[in-house]
Amino acid sequence: MGVKVNINLDGVKKKLGKKNLEKGKYALANQALADMNQFIPADSYLLRQVGAVAADGSTLIWKTPYAKRLFYNQFSNYTTPGTGPRWDLEAKTMFMSDWLTAFKKGCGL
Repeated sequence: MGVKVNINLDGVKKKLGKKNLEKGKYALANQALADMNQFIPADSYLLRQVGAVAADGSTLIWKTPYAKRLFYNQFSNYTTPGTGPRWDLEAKTMFMSDWLTAFKKGCGL
């Protein structure tokens, strides 16, 4: 005697569709940008103000002539305590669970 099981995955496909995944990426990127700000060197606070998320949520962008230098290089004197290079890694250790939550919420999961 056989058993027949039908599984309807339409709802799952919709929730994990391209559009919802893009919404999730965008939500995660915005949350990450907000959380990283406290670790970005802030002599004049301009670098913190110009951070942006790419339209598809795939990239965080800081458009200043010195952003790359501050992101990759260690300097001996930061005017704001707790700031420095690779602010993404600092924030990731503290906020990864929040970023995953933002992604899930953005996807509609």
